[in-house]
Amino acid sequence: MNSYNENLHSAIVSSLQSLDTEEQSLESQVNAAMFTLYHSEGAVITAEQNLAAAKDIFKSKSITQTETVKASNATTNLLNCVTQANQYVKQSTTNVAVCAANVQISANAIVRLASDISSIYSIVNAADFDSDIYLLARDAAELMNETAYDAELASQKAMEASMFTAEVSSSTVLDMAKATSSLMSSVLKISTADFDASSQAIVTDSTLVSTVRSTEKLDEGSLEMVSIAYHATTSAYALTNRELNLDLTVTTSKNDALEFTVDFNTIKNPFPIEKSHQSPMFPVAKYSIIVVKDRKKQTFSISNAENLLLTKGGEVIGLAPTDNHHIRQVVNVYSSLSESKEVVVSVDSDNDPIELGKSYVVFVLAVFSDEYKRKTGSYDDYLSAPSQPFTLATRLESIPGQAITVKPYVKGDLTDEESKLEEEFRAEQLNNIVDATDGDTLINYNYVMKFQSKENSDIALEYRCMLLPFSLDVSDKLLTVESLNFLIQNEIARMEVAEAQFDPEITRLEEEIYTEELKLDLLNKEYDALAKVLDNLAGSGALREETTARIDALKAEQKAKQSQLKGLKKDQDGKINLLKFLKEQETENSELVPTVASAKPGFLFNVAIAEQVYADSYTVAKKVPVGKDSDPTQWIAFFGPDTTDNFGNRLNDNEKYLPVVLSYSKAAAENEAAFVNVLSVMADTDYFPV
Repeated sequence: MNSYNENLHSAIVSSLQSLDTEEQSLESQVNAAMFTLYHSEGAVITAEQNLAAAKDIFKSKSITQTETVKASNATTNLLNCVTQANQYVKQSTTNVAVCAANVQISANAIVRLASDISSIYSIVNAADFDSDIYLLARDAAELMNETAYDAELASQKAMEASMFTAEVSSSTVLDMAKATSSLMSSVLKISTADFDASSQAIVTDSTLVSTVRSTEKLDEGSLEMVSIAYHATTSAYALTNRELNLDLTVTTSKNDALEFTVDFNTIKNPFPIEKSHQSPMFPVAKYSIIVVKDRKKQTFSISNAENLLLTKGGEVIGLAPTDNHHIRQVVNVYSSLSESKEVVVSVDSDNDPIELGKSYVVFVLAVFSDEYKRKTGSYDDYLSAPSQPFTLATRLESIPGQAITVKPYVKGDLTDEESKLEEEFRAEQLNNIVDATDGDTLINYNYVMKFQSKENSDIALEYRCMLLPFSLDVSDKLLTVESLNFLIQNEIARMEVAEAQFDPEITRLEEEIYTEELKLDLLNKEYDALAKVLDNLAGSGALREETTARIDALKAEQKAKQSQLKGLKKDQDGKINLLKFLKEQETENSELVPTVASAKPGFLFNVAIAEQVYADSYTVAKKVPVGKDSDPTQWIAFFGPDTTDNFGNRLNDNEKYLPVVLSYSKAAAENEAAFVNVLSVMADTDYFPV
């Protein structure tokens, strides 16, 4: 290869390598920013859940506080009433006792008087029977006896009244009222403290929500910025690769792990030739594909490629001649020859079989035709720069969202096999509890999760079941994977298109308007100078013929400048209106016209994040041993009161959660790159209420 081609090839390789390195660095930054934002969003969701719980508690405490205040007021009034009643009862007891004593004294006097009257009646009866005085004495004795009886009766009533009044337990009621008031004061103090604490909890949680949301927005902005930079670097690599490296790309198959596709553009013909149908790929005689280990791409050169081509081994994959401007070659790692039915294994440049889980790159070798080499006087062939690295891997099965169901746990609804699995779950949880002893620890379940899969016995995997909190009703929508992709692919692209369409015209108009403003300023100054000259000439007194002629000329010039000013001002106003219109159009075209549909879940969550969820926050499902081999495999998982969501928070009552299943490979560390973990289809999964 001549020095020019060597330098050009080196520059191309260096540019692509630099962009690839920068892309990998930015990808690491994107992942770091993504995890930071994920935890920030988790803090926001947790803070808002705590705030909602604090508001519910405050509402309950507020009702309790209101009722307690009412009860406290009632006990205070009761205590005042009982205190006053006790005073009145004491006074009444004294007064009634005095009254009873006075009545008794009066009764005694009346009885003595009645006794005296009876004695007088007896004397009169003996001495002067049936006389007038006898009759009067008899009547008086009878009246006094009745009066004495009434006095005795009144005395009895007074004594009974004194007794009953003394029996009124106002002091006991007062003591009970004081005790009740004291207890109610304690209850009021406790309820007031709870009310103040719940009120302060709202203030604290509100402040925390504001703080974590501010942090989340900063982290969101950081992720958006680094994602945009990553997207720009990816676009720059794609553009450079398209223009300088035949647009060489390698894509792996999602359906067949042992298949990949190589796409590249053919080299264009720089010179017209006759009978082009005889050389459809002119100036190239043939194209070949070479697979190289990623770690050896820096040392792989055209000499290595040509040596491999000379050996005619399986390291070089030859392509059929074509006149298309684009070549797509599907490479199957294992292929069979139709005649011998022998299986052929594709190998890399070291003649090693291409394996799953290892990183490779692809080179394209173009061998120019002899005719082209003679015309150009250069006998070098062309070797592309390496493609971006790719890895063949088996993509695990993604569980359909419709196949996932979560229902309340009911022991009677379980089959015998499912009941046995429940006991296994229970035993495993007991083993994980350090302080658990037989008979002392009870493990209950609230929910049962079931789903189906197509089991592949050749792959060691587990299904990690997670519960994601419903976050679509948070105070401010959180960034999701969908909205981030929409920002990069739609909004940024729309802004770039709008800027490319309107900015050149806006810049031109702004420059013209600025220039015309300078012209207007200069014309205004000239017009003012002419006006002063005319004023001076008009005030000079006697006008000569030449002075009159000059005045007429100046007036004509002034009129012309005035007309020029009007025309320039009108033209400028039109450009200003046009500039305003263009800016409005640019704003309208750059605005986010379409809206992003609410995605499940309402926060950042993908496979990379799901793989990092702590073991305490997911449950590994167990296979239900029922059905035939051809039937879908049934899986089951149980969730108890201690179950946490993906952020490690306990499940909240009256909340909704999204069940998600991560298909996770349990392959050894050296083989883990051979498998791609996947999430269940969250968009088709229903939330379930707790």
